[in-house]
Order: sequence, then structure tokens, then C-alpha cells
Amino acid sequence: EQYQESLKNLQQICDQNNFCLSEISSKKVNKTHTSYQFLIRQVENPKYIEVKICIAGNVDSGKSTLLGVLTNDKLDDGRGSLRLAVFNHKHEVNSGRTSSIAHHIMGFNEKGENINYKSSINNVAWPNIVKKSKKLISFYDLAGHEKYLKTTIRGLSSITPDYCFILVGANMGVSKMTREHIFICLTLNIPFSIIVTKTDICKDRQNVLKTTMSSIKRLLKLPVLRRIEYSVKTKDEAITAAKNFKNESIVPIFQVSNVDGTNLDLLKTFLNLVSPRIERSNDSSNVLMSIDGIFQVTGVGVVVAGDLVKGKVYINDKLFLGPDHSGKFTQVSVRSIHVKRVSVLSATSGTYICLAIKKINKKMIRIGQVVVSKQEDCKSYREFKADINIIRSNSTTIRMGYEPTVHTCNVRQAAKIIKIEKENNDDKVLTTGDRATVTFKFCLRPEFLQIGNQLIFSEGKIKAVGKIIS
Repeated sequence: EQYQESLKNLQQICDQNNFCLSEISSKKVNKTHTSYQFLIRQVENPKYIEVKICIAGNVDSGKSTLLGVLTNDKLDDGRGSLRLAVFNHKHEVNSGRTSSIAHHIMGFNEKGENINYKSSINNVAWPNIVKKSKKLISFYDLAGHEKYLKTTIRGLSSITPDYCFILVGANMGVSKMTREHIFICLTLNIPFSIIVTKTDICKDRQNVLKTTMSSIKRLLKLPVLRRIEYSVKTKDEAITAAKNFKNESIVPIFQVSNVDGTNLDLLKTFLNLVSPRIERSNDSSNVLMSIDGIFQVTGVGVVVAGDLVKGKVYINDKLFLGPDHSGKFTQVSVRSIHVKRVSVLSATSGTYICLAIKKINKKMIRIGQVVVSKQEDCKSYREFKADINIIRSNSTTIRMGYEPTVHTCNVRQAAKIIKIEKENNDDKVLTTGDRATVTFKFCLRPEFLQIGNQLIFSEGKIKAVGKIIS
């Protein structure tokens, strides 16, 4: 009776304030008592909740297939039928390998039901999903092959995702690329979850799956990581994992199969309940958008895509795009704005947007440039200083004149080390474990940089991370 009374009151509060109440789990505490968990979500919220998740992992671990299964609500045939739905280019279909960053969405309504439509043409469903969703999961499918590692690093550093899913094939175990992707997540402070795929292959060979699981557990116990692994086997565990995922010390582990659908419902429950980690502020300060995609659209002209880091953009705004090879910015005006394939009149910070731009040639734009609103923000730099930490280096040492490819936000360019300042001694060489203040000079052209940006360079066995200080 007390439960019915409490539920009635809760329902009334929700109805009065236009919220939706739905039960997500109940479990018996003892013979007389049961505990219930409810999800309360706003119905008439003009803006949906958005969570950005990057999907990384070794080549052939099933990233694109998992994304196809989650967004199309069908199961795979074991021959890669669903990954075709998420590829961007023809050569990816031919080789079966992702080489670019694919962007897909999955929507949940106020009751927490998945509303991705089964449509034959992928593009039809997006505006419908956006219209009916109260919560959207934006997936970014990254490349797994070692050849495309720089694309994956750019994806993780420029998109600023809330979380990252690292996929491991049950039949292949932890590989070099799995470690690389975990290292990038650690560097950029992105909480990650491990999803073990292809469990249907290992049904008869349980020892293979056990070996994979023990290698994952060993990896998480390493002194660098020191994470608590949390295996998700039931719905209650999925709810607990979603509530505590913001805490970086926990790594939820799911064992799923894209062919027979094992545990996919747990993964969907988890996605429905996980909350955004980064507070996206709606500040109306100066606009800053970093470009990571350029398209020439027939009948529209040049379109640039990227993350709107701060500010608000309206149609017909006069903005500045740059820097070009000489470090100058060009004034452009916005013809139209699209967010999630839906035409909008304005866009606020924290969203991934596409802008159609007037009076500019596609050859003048490259990935790594920015769009700003104020003349005083039009700055570009050839040299910069950073505090760096060498995590790993090969047998040789790093000296002045070394030219690594530096990644910061979505800038990717070779930079030469022109000065090394170490606290303790005058020895100007860097080896594993050293910290120093290093002055870099870009080799090709000036770039737009900000103090506090994270810096990462990873070449062969050499790995270093840092922060721009001036």
C-alpha cells in the first residue's frame, strides 16, 4: 500500500511538471521488501540530452558492425552486412576497413525506448530520430588499423567525447592497437569502457574467452592504469555501471555478440542511462569552431563541419576563417546551418555543426583551421612553448632539432624542437620519464592555438604528452 501511495505521489509530481516516469528495475531486498528504480525524464524539453561516444579498438574487432547493429536495430549475419550501413567511402566498402571518422546517432524517447527506425535509406531517419528523441547518443566510429592511427588520434583529440568504447575481439585478445587507444584515452582523460565482441565464436572454446578476459584484467591492473574492472552481466549491474561511469577509476566490461544479440539489451540500457560528462555551457561569448570536415555540395557550395567549441552561430553571421599559409584570416558569411542533418536557424556551443559558407573557394580551406567571430581572435602562431612529459622513447634520445608530428585539438603538423629547458641539469636530451619545457616551431605554416590545449605526439615507440603554456 505504501508503495502504491508513493508511486501515485511521484506520478502526480511528474505529470504536473511534464516529466515522464518509467520503472527500470526492481529487486527483492528480503522476504517483505523490494527496491525499485525509476527513470524520470523531461517530456517537453526543447533540447535533447546529448552524449558523445567514440568507438575505438583494434582492426577487425567489430567496431563498425556494432555501430550498425545499435543504430539499425537488426542483427549481423556474421559476414559484415551491417557495417556497410556505416561506411563513408567506396574504398572502405571494398576493403572492409574504416579509414575515416563516421558519425551516427541513436535516439531514446522519454520512456527510454530506442527509436531508431528500420529504413532502407540511412539518411531518411535522422530528422525523425532528432524530432522524437529526448536523449541522443552520438557515435564516432574511428579507424582501427595502425596505418590510420593519426586519424584516430585526431578524432579523439578534436571531438572532445564524453566517453570512449574500446572494442576487443574475444578471439584475438589485447593487441598493440588496443593499448595505443587506451593510452590516448588516458592522456586526454576520457573515461572508457571495454566491450568484448564476437563471443558467439567462443561458445565452444571457453578457454579462448577466458584468456582474453584475463589479459584485459591484467592490463587494467598495471601501475599506469590502476582501474577497477566491473563486469556487466545483469540489468542491475548495467544501471550501476551507468551511474558510476563518470568516475574514471571504473571500467565497465560488456561481453556482446553482434550475430546472436547476446547482452546487447544490457548495452542499450547502459546507453539510455549514462549521463553526459562534460557540461556544455551555452555561453554567448565569441564564436570558436574547429574544422574537421570540408565538402563541396552541388547547389549549395562549400560546407565546413566541426565542433562548435564556444559561442552561438546564426544564419548570415559575418565570421572569420583561417589561418591560411601566411597566417591571415578571411571574412566569410554563413548561408545555412545544419545540426544532425536538420536545418536550423542557429546553433549553440557543444554541438557538432555544418556551415554552408558564401564567397570562398574549397582550395582555401584545410582541416585544422578555425572559424571565429571577433577580429581580435584572428591570431596564428608559428612557435609555442609546452610542458611535456616523455612517457616512452626508443633507444635513442630526443634532442634539439627533432621533428615529431604534433597533435593538438585538430591541428596536425610537424614541429621542430628549437629549445629544451630542464629544471635539474643543463643536459639538453630527453629520455623516458623526463619532464621539460620545450619550445616548438611549426615546419610548414602558422596555426591557431590556445593556452591550455593538450598536446600529444606518438611516433613509433616514442610517446609524449603535454600542455601548451605560451
